[in-house]
Amino acid sequence: MVTLPSGGYHSGSLAIADFNGDGKPDIAVSNFYSGTISVFLNQGGGQFSSPVVTTLQIPNTAGGIAVGDFNQDGRPDLIVATVAGDQVDLVLLGNGDGTFTQVAPIPNSFGFSKGLVADFNGDKHLDFVGCSNGNISIALGNGDGTFQPVSYLPAGPSPNSYFGCAAADFNGDGKLDVLGADFTNDPDLIFYAGNGDGTFQGGLVIASGNDEPTSISTADFGTGTMDILVGFESGAASYLSGNGDGGFSGSSGFASGSSNNLGATVLAVDLNNDDKIDAVASSYSVGTLQLVLNSSGSGFQASTSYNYGLAAGLADVATGDFNGDGLPDVVVVNSQTNQVTVLLSQK
Repeated sequence: MVTLPSGGYHSGSLAIADFNGDGKPDIAVSNFYSGTISVFLNQGGGQFSSPVVTTLQIPNTAGGIAVGDFNQDGRPDLIVATVAGDQVDLVLLGNGDGTFTQVAPIPNSFGFSKGLVADFNGDKHLDFVGCSNGNISIALGNGDGTFQPVSYLPAGPSPNSYFGCAAADFNGDGKLDVLGADFTNDPDLIFYAGNGDGTFQGGLVIASGNDEPTSISTADFGTGTMDILVGFESGAASYLSGNGDGGFSGSSGFASGSSNNLGATVLAVDLNNDDKIDAVASSYSVGTLQLVLNSSGSGFQASTSYNYGLAAGLADVATGDFNGDGLPDVVVVNSQTNQVTVLLSQK
């Protein structure tokens, strides 16, 4: 286990990419109250540099981050949300050394909790979907680091805060769809079928099996369709099998919650390279990190769980092969201790 000071205050969102072009994945962290981005350059063998810090030119605080090569120069860039005041989605173009140049923000944007990066209209340029307070937005990329003005997906029946969202072809028509976790007292996920041109059909309500979803991650867990993991405000987490038509069924919990175990973040990843998708779940208020191995290949009918007790305040989780052994490692950021913790895989 490697623990690093984040280089800022109230650190809350992670992005993984090779920011200096040396072939090793690095770690970027947004420091909300500091208004900075810290990049930990991977030195190999699970060792990292001191944080390389880029200070944002903003009058407020920083929020979530998302990574992609938006100007197609081979260097990873970032989109960074701002929080409070005149909110925008900032565009930071990578300099290839772990630092960034801030350029014009996405027009008509208004911050986000979770960001998705993909080519939603098939023009070979990366686009951006932002899930935020009361809406889900999309900005189509121009391929040069600029974006067209944000447009908004049709509102769900009772839009609240979309803390989590995921993109995949959930209905099997070859077009990317969006699934949002609508944080309400109703057990709602909102499904938006993509039209393939950057527009989406009206939201369809899908029961998540629990209240107040906070996080979604998607993968094919062996069903032949795109399945999902869902985390909830209670700290619980569930697996739902995709029906192939945009719907889901068979909710089964793999992490339990309680009144003192708030805010689960989930991530689907093959942790042990056995071609079966496993699950990672972190709890914000208790600070537990759970790795659940999928031994059945079709969900979690048979599984093995490993639990790690970390400090309260786990705000985001990501993976990458940081020590070069061919297996994913797990990284978490803590917004209360302002630390980044890397759990290195062991063969």
